[in-house]
Parts: sequence; structure tokens; C-alpha cells
Amino acid sequence: MQTKIARWCLCAILSLSLFSAPAAQIGAFAAAEDNQYSEGEFSKSYTELTKKVLLAGIAIERFSLNYRKETAREAKFRKLRFFAAQEAGAGCGLAFEIIGLKQFGLGRKRPLELDKGAVKGATVTAMTGSIIAGSGSLLELASNIEHSFKLKKLGYDSKTANKYVSSKLQEIDKLLQERANLVAANANHPAYQRALVEGKILTSMRSAFVNEYAAFHNDTNTNRAFQNLFFILNASYNAMGATAAGLAYKAVETPVLNGPANILFIISGATAMATPFVSSGAGLLARKLSAHGLEKDLKEKVNFNPEEFAAQRRELESLSNSSSATGTLIPSLPATERLSLYTESGTLFRKQIESESRTMRELSKVALETSFLAPAIGSLLMTQGIFGTHGYFDYATKPRKQLDQFYRGSVCGTVGTGLAVVGNAAWFLASLSYEHSLKKKENLPEQLINKRLQHLDEMEKLVQAL
Repeated sequence: MQTKIARWCLCAILSLSLFSAPAAQIGAFAAAEDNQYSEGEFSKSYTELTKKVLLAGIAIERFSLNYRKETAREAKFRKLRFFAAQEAGAGCGLAFEIIGLKQFGLGRKRPLELDKGAVKGATVTAMTGSIIAGSGSLLELASNIEHSFKLKKLGYDSKTANKYVSSKLQEIDKLLQERANLVAANANHPAYQRALVEGKILTSMRSAFVNEYAAFHNDTNTNRAFQNLFFILNASYNAMGATAAGLAYKAVETPVLNGPANILFIISGATAMATPFVSSGAGLLARKLSAHGLEKDLKEKVNFNPEEFAAQRRELESLSNSSSATGTLIPSLPATERLSLYTESGTLFRKQIESESRTMRELSKVALETSFLAPAIGSLLMTQGIFGTHGYFDYATKPRKQLDQFYRGSVCGTVGTGLAVVGNAAWFLASLSYEHSLKKKENLPEQLINKRLQHLDEMEKLVQAL
């Protein structure tokens, strides 16, 4: 009988420790006879149900963390690969602008001395750079698509993941109902009130698991939508830039093409300027759709109240420490202390993972167009196209004035592409430095998740021993 009571006590303290109530302060249910259940039957049933609830919760938690780790996994060498493509594009664009600046500056004074061969070479360089940059974005888009297929095979696509979590929640709901019936059948037990409060805590724990998975699920879909649309738009405006450069090449001998070429430069610059805003908007829309789809699949609203959760823990602690509480305190065990520590810091730990993941995603994009410099760079390139269009249509028969407009456009383009080259490199180096710092402190998202998974393994072993 003492062995059964001790096992029942360990179960009670384990359940409470999962909600940050110190293990040494939690009492076991007192030994008492019930109208319908003997003390041994009540203890055994209560222990078994608690064990199953906790194991199902651990399963959801482990799935959520692995889901997060796999969906946030970045393609190998993506940072370097994408940086190289974008830097090549910006570098070639800068070379085009520098040559144009020299030749148009010379031509606006002495049009006949303008070197057509140099201008042609510059346009070829610009076209090559745009093709490289656009191809780099298409490569990363293809990589994301491949990653999506891998996730589906692993069962981490949205549909499969939601289905798994839903099945586990149904299992927990069934167990919680069985537990509620068991406690109701023992209403005369001295620890009845504590059992009721503990039931509320278990229900809140269920909500916490749903809330965490929802945060991972919605964040994953948001980032995926942002990235994919960014790569598409990046490839699009680089394709327009390459086409414009090709027309500019022919326009050296066929001036009538200068108009269409510069119009394309305007559109390309405007698209580059708008890309981060449009991509962010798509991400926000994806988050709303993801949240709606998740609630539809789970057939419930994601609703977790941390303050209510904390109040329930305090209430249970108060009941356990009150003078009217009966039962024997169980000394803390190292494993129990670790469980208590895990729960006390769990919410903050999860927020830390989300924060670091979000920061790493921003830095891993590398492309300057995703930063605050994007409007400036895009507007400068768009202004260059406007100067060129103005020069062609308004000064078609005045070569000096026309070349003067081209020269002014090259000044804007040189500033824009120079800013892209320097900013792109600075962004890349900053991301490497930040990642190295996180890794050294063992604070990379994957490292933090692995620590959480190790805690879950310890929890599972202790719960299995009940």
C-alpha cells in the first residue's frame, strides 16, 4: 500500500512541476477511503491517466519542435550562393554605370567622341549581371520547392502536420474527460479541490501546446510566402533589366530603341523598390490564411492565456500549502527540479527561439532589396530610367541635351548600384558575424531546439517510470 501511495504521490508532484510549482511544495493526495473507489484504485487510475496525458503532451511538443527545426532548415550554402549572385549583378550594374558616366559625360560636350564600342560593352556587362542575379533567385526558388517536397515526405507539410496534432489533441481530450469523471467520482476525497484545480492546469497545458505549434506553423507559412514571392519578383525585375540592357545594346546603332529600353529601366527600378513591401504584404496575408486554416483543421480557436495559467498554478500551490491540506510532502528529485525549471522558463524559451529564428531569417536573405535601403536603390534606378526616357522623347533632335540626360541618369545609377554593392557585402558579413556569435553561445535556433528536445527525452523517461 505504501508503494502505491508513493507512486501516486510522484505522479501528483510531476504534474504540478510541469506548471512551475516547486516540487518540494506540492503535497500528494492524502490516503482516504472513497465511496466508490478504494485508495489504491483511485491512485492507480489517477496515475495512469496523468501519465498518458503527459506522454501525449510530450509527443505534441516533440513534434512541434522537430516541425520547427525541419521547416526552418536553410539550404546548404544558400547564404553564400545568393550573396554571390546578387553581388555579381550589382557589380556588373556598377561597371555599366561607371562606363556610361564617362561616355555620356564626354558625349554631352562632344557627341562625336562618344565611344560606341565602350557603351555596347557596358550594356553587355549589365545584361550579364542581371541574368546572373535573376538566375540566383530562380535557383533559390527551386531549392524552396524541393524542400517542400522533402517536408511532405517527412510528414511536416501543413496538412499532414495539422492532422497529426489534431489526432493528439483528441487523444488528450478523451484522457482529460476520463480524469474529470474519476475526480468527480471521488468528490469526498480530502484533495478533491486540488484535483479540480490541477485539472484546469492540465487543460491549460493542452492550450499551451496548441499555441506553440500554431506559432511555429503560422511563422513557417509566413516566411515561406515572403521568400518565394521575393525570389519571383527579384527574378522578374532582373529579367526586365536584362531585356532593357539588351535593347540599349541595339539602341547604340538603332536609337529608336532607346525609348523602350529606358521605359523598361523605369519598371525594373519600380519593381525593385516595391519588392520588400509586396513580399511582406504577401507574408502577412499568408499568416492570416495559415491561422484560419489551422483553426479549421483543429476545429477550435487557438486560445491560450498565460496569466490565467499562472493564476491556476498559484491557486494549486496555495491549496497544497494550506493548513487544511492533508498528505505527505515528497522530497524533490533532481529530475523533478529539471522539469520544474523547464516549465518555469518554457514560455520565455519558446519566445527566444522564435525571436532568434526570425532574426536569422532576416539576415539570411542577404539581398539588400529586403532591407531599408531597397526604396532608395530602386528609386535611384527608376530615376535613371526617367532621365533616359525624358532625354529620348524630349530631345530626339538635340544629341547634346539627350546625352546630358543620359549622364544625369548614370549619376543616379552609379549611386544606386554602388550602394547595392557595398550594402550587400555589409549585410552578408553582418549575417555571418551574428550567426557565429549565436553559435558560440549555443543560441542558434537549431541548438536551442535540440536542448529542448533533450529535456523532453528526460521528461519522457521520468513519466514512463511512473
